[in-house]
Amino acid sequence: MNSTTRGEIDTPLENQGDSASEIAVDTPELRSDEYWLFYLFPLHLTLLVLVTAATSAFVARIFTAVWWFPVLVAVIIVIVTLTPVRRVSLAHYLNRAISFRGRLFGKRSAAVQHSPFDVPLPDGGSYGMRWDGDRLITMLRIDAQPRTVTRLSPSGLLGEDVLPLAELARCLDQFDIRLAAIDVIGTGSRSAGTGPVARAYESILGPLPAVAHRTVWVVLRLDPLANAAAVDRRGGGGEGTLRAATVATRRVANRLAARGLSAIALSATEMSEAVAQLTLGAAPAEFHESADSLSHNGFHHVSYRMTPEALGPRGIAGVWSTPTVASTITVRLQRVPDSVRDTGSIAVTALARFTTRDTPCRVRPSGLVPLPGNQRRAMLFSLPLGSGVPALPLDSYLGPPDALDRVPLPIAGCGQLVGADSSGQGVALPLVSRQVRRVEVIGSALVAKQVVLRAVALGASVVVHTNRHDEWRPMVGRVGMPQALSLATWSAGSQQASSYRFATMVVFDGIAPSGQHSDATVLLLHRHGQMADGFAPDVTLLEDPATANLVTVRTESGETRVRMVATPDELRYVGAPPPAVPA
Repeated sequence: MNSTTRGEIDTPLENQGDSASEIAVDTPELRSDEYWLFYLFPLHLTLLVLVTAATSAFVARIFTAVWWFPVLVAVIIVIVTLTPVRRVSLAHYLNRAISFRGRLFGKRSAAVQHSPFDVPLPDGGSYGMRWDGDRLITMLRIDAQPRTVTRLSPSGLLGEDVLPLAELARCLDQFDIRLAAIDVIGTGSRSAGTGPVARAYESILGPLPAVAHRTVWVVLRLDPLANAAAVDRRGGGGEGTLRAATVATRRVANRLAARGLSAIALSATEMSEAVAQLTLGAAPAEFHESADSLSHNGFHHVSYRMTPEALGPRGIAGVWSTPTVASTITVRLQRVPDSVRDTGSIAVTALARFTTRDTPCRVRPSGLVPLPGNQRRAMLFSLPLGSGVPALPLDSYLGPPDALDRVPLPIAGCGQLVGADSSGQGVALPLVSRQVRRVEVIGSALVAKQVVLRAVALGASVVVHTNRHDEWRPMVGRVGMPQALSLATWSAGSQQASSYRFATMVVFDGIAPSGQHSDATVLLLHRHGQMADGFAPDVTLLEDPATANLVTVRTESGETRVRMVATPDELRYVGAPPPAVPA
């Protein structure tokens, strides 16, 4: 019975090599066009300090006849204010503090929030659009369909489900239409909420970038004035602008479809829902801003600028492995102006935002640069709407479109962590989703309990139908959330109307599935040697009868042998004895 009693997953999963998404040696890199000296000593601050030093020296000269004293005053002012400490000088700090206080206590610019609207299409359906100043926004959602295994390590994810950013960058120029910018916004969560079950699951994940649920949008921004000819060619005026935006959006969707990705254009309602998802339901004006974070209703949002180091496989994995309520990465692609010598290059600007409860998140992954005093503008930068505030001054990094092949942005969540393979890499897959409707567990009840417990940690609502109530009742009591995990006390047939209505997973232990479950995943548990007639699983977990903790995961893409592991907290929930402590 003790098929899942192992130590924490952190130890066997930490010693990993690089991600399997190997990057070709000759792939170009993103780089900054700003000389390092100008980064440490910005011209406007340097000139201000020099003027202050000269003025101070002049004043000192009035009160003393010693020639070297004014020189000493000027030198001290320059050295003290311009010497960087951890890449930040006193002049930098004072400038940021004064600017932040000025924005905070001055008259804040009113955010001009244009409501989204639907544009009917000739062949049926509609595209949602909204104005951001003089630019028109449309949005695509990447409709990922994960049904396969994802391998995880602290250095990255192993898999092919990444967004082709290089292809999106080439979509900035579309025959007669030139987009002003393309934003890629990816947001995800490692677990659901901050309850005890979710915390127990988080302790298993450790440094793994195991984002269970992830949503990715592509935001297109069209400047009608810069595309006057294309607008005129499609009827001119407002009608021509809407048609040009529609054509540009459809072309991007077709490009992604050619890469095997389904991109769905959002309606006006869905655009508003996307903004609400990114802000956890708060309007931008409702946030309280401090120098280091935004807060609302107990949640704190902290944004960082991402350098090319942070945009690599290890940097991206570092963002997704941070324990948060939600993590968001925004990557903006723009064309480098023709006047710049790197004609044909792409300018890349990226932000990472961490949302936590109770206290702001403080992270130290390399390549993430804090944005003190600019948290509100950073939040608005990462939202698909008009900001109504001055643009956030961020460094852009230049490179050809192929340089974006170094930026691995996953398009789907990995689902729940099952265990580790023979090399120690984490193995995860979706077990509760629209794409996985039937799961078969062949083995002991502990395997099914662990799957159910982690499904609850990821937000599932589970109803268990069993002829072994004593086996499941202690776990239901320890979880203590009837809305998340409940035990059917009557027959499956009599419970259909009530228990299935809100359940996202229905478990049948030792009894045949019955009824219709179009909106829920059905998990069937049975012992070795028993047949499941008429049950065609999307995923099968087959426990090795001879080796404890060893499970074979079968999907449509093949088989993977996984060693299931658990923490003492999980073992307590599922009712298994804790692992023996070596003498």
